[in-house]
Amino acid sequence: MKIALVSDDGAQIARHFGRAPYYVVITLEEGREVARETREKPTHSHGHGHHHEHDHDSIHQAMLAPIQDCQVLIAGGMGIPMEKMARRQGMEVVLTRLRSVDEAVQQYLAGQLVHEARLAHMPGRH
Repeated sequence: MKIALVSDDGAQIARHFGRAPYYVVITLEEGREVARETREKPTHSHGHGHHHEHDHDSIHQAMLAPIQDCQVLIAGGMGIPMEKMARRQGMEVVLTRLRSVDEAVQQYLAGQLVHEARLAHMPGRH
């Protein structure tokens, strides 16, 4: 099983999914961490121009492409369309106020990491 956590620095969970430049990907076997890597994540800049829904879908797909092998996505907040797309692709999405990557993984493994639905927002609102 693999867990992807969105991060600005590899150690802390990013508050804004779209702006974060990295994923920390943790491979678990029998409930224990066996590997950890940092993967680059395409970012999402909210420009002033109009984006069509199709454009957003392709941007969202590009942002999820580096973690297609992951079953869980943990973030500090994200837009509702991105959350829906990740779930459609079969990922469990957990939004949390925790900042520490290590702490979030420990809580997830213990079954104690709570999904905070209020951390999902409309696009462009943080």
